[in-house]
Amino acid sequence: MAGYPRVIGYYPGIGNYAPGVSGWGSPGMHGYVAGADGSPVPVAMSTPHPMLHPHGVHHMPVHGAPPPMTTSAPWRAMNAPGSPPLGEGHVPIPLNPETFGGSWGNTTGGGAPAGTTITFSARPQKPFKTSRLLIRGTKSGASAVGNLIGQVYIGTDLQQGEVGNIDLESLGAANAFDTWVSFKQAEPGVWIRVLATLTAFPTTTDFELYTVTAIGHYLH
Repeated sequence: MAGYPRVIGYYPGIGNYAPGVSGWGSPGMHGYVAGADGSPVPVAMSTPHPMLHPHGVHHMPVHGAPPPMTTSAPWRAMNAPGSPPLGEGHVPIPLNPETFGGSWGNTTGGGAPAGTTITFSARPQKPFKTSRLLIRGTKSGASAVGNLIGQVYIGTDLQQGEVGNIDLESLGAANAFDTWVSFKQAEPGVWIRVLATLTAFPTTTDFELYTVTAIGHYLH
């Protein structure tokens, strides 16, 4: 059939191999090699053998190979069908409070008492490299004036130049300028932790509630 590769040396319409060039092809045949670039590859042949083809050789047209089948959209490369190459995203990951719901004060309502350290943590399932912290506090009451401070760890590695509490609230403010960071990459299953406390603790029913989010590069 025209348009499909043929075995070199096989004459369409005869169905057998005949002695000829290189001991296989019958003289006068043309073809191309399967897997070639699509251009016909002529096979140099001499005049047809009169005993094999008394009426001459009638060549079937041989066309270039059809274009490769498209298995994915051009913007979604594939190593194999259903197997995309490694990619990278820039995504947020929530650091969830391990105790007290991330709240200090109003202890009768479930908040942490004064002096408490709350750990905010996340454990990515794929490699994650933090480049920014976003920290938002909700403060209620006249005594809710403390700022969030603490330390940041990737696994057991402190992500600071020195031991001690840093100003997490200023570092993670949404309108902060030039507060991008380059923390150590957290491998799958390694904890990202922020150990946080307050500079001043609310009293009575006043409270401070915090959410912590990390933005970073995520391999997928």
